[in-house]
Amino acid sequence: MDVSHLIQQITPSYNFYKKNKNKSSATTCIEIMWDIGDTIKIFSEKYEIAPYGLFREVYGKSEGRKNTTQKSYITREFQARCYRIRNIFNTKNEIQNLFPTLESYKAFRDAMPFFDNPKYKLSGKEREDLINVLNKTSQHKKLMDYIKSLQTKNIGIKNPRTQKFDALEKQKEIFISFYRLINEVIKNNDYDSAVLKIGNVDKEFIRLLAKNTSALSQDGLKSFTYNTPEHLPSPWTEYEKTIKFLLIQKNPQLIRRFRRLVPSERIVRLADMLYGFLSEDYFRNVKNQ
Repeated sequence: MDVSHLIQQITPSYNFYKKNKNKSSATTCIEIMWDIGDTIKIFSEKYEIAPYGLFREVYGKSEGRKNTTQKSYITREFQARCYRIRNIFNTKNEIQNLFPTLESYKAFRDAMPFFDNPKYKLSGKEREDLINVLNKTSQHKKLMDYIKSLQTKNIGIKNPRTQKFDALEKQKEIFISFYRLINEVIKNNDYDSAVLKIGNVDKEFIRLLAKNTSALSQDGLKSFTYNTPEHLPSPWTEYEKTIKFLLIQKNPQLIRRFRRLVPSERIVRLADMLYGFLSEDYFRNVKNQ
């Protein structure tokens, strides 16, 4: 299995996407991502390697003893999203047929669970209405409000079967709050400003926290022990305690339940954003995703 060959295959499309994503149509962006996802899918099936394992091989920075060097700038989150898009559309022609005038890639990204999640997937008129809105609603706020209302209606519903997840509600809220903080810091600052913004947080601690965050995304990944720095600011303290709590659980079902509340893709994204504070190159790459 020559992962370097796969990296060579998908890097030109990835570079083109990065260079042109702000001036290309949302439909074109999704088509480029479909091409990348198709290449990944073919490679994954040919060598019988699980997709998330392959994403790690392509990006590097593994949590184990091997594959610890960064191999490319194609983050695991971006690969995962390309792979999802490939699985939503059997052929690239379907993208143009369904979304000839797609107004917003972000809106499509947020609506993806309604196309590929068995639990929330829409059908019939509901699916047609969503497609029409994505194609025709030119006001971005109105479009995002519509997607949010769908999320509240379909994903926010609670039923007795969710009672097992109530015990993890606090951990979920801490994760989401910390994710939003880190995302805002990266999105709105350059590297030096972002490092100042998070305060005096030790980089080695951040590196291990990123690795342990990533370890939550998939069964069987190695976690690392570390000493919590003195005077660690909030909300880093709350998040660090949450990670420790989840990783010390002997029953893997609890972490699996957490992944049903917080998708693996989002966990990997936070891990990658934390890596962004380790160097200016990492930061620039994560910010451009």
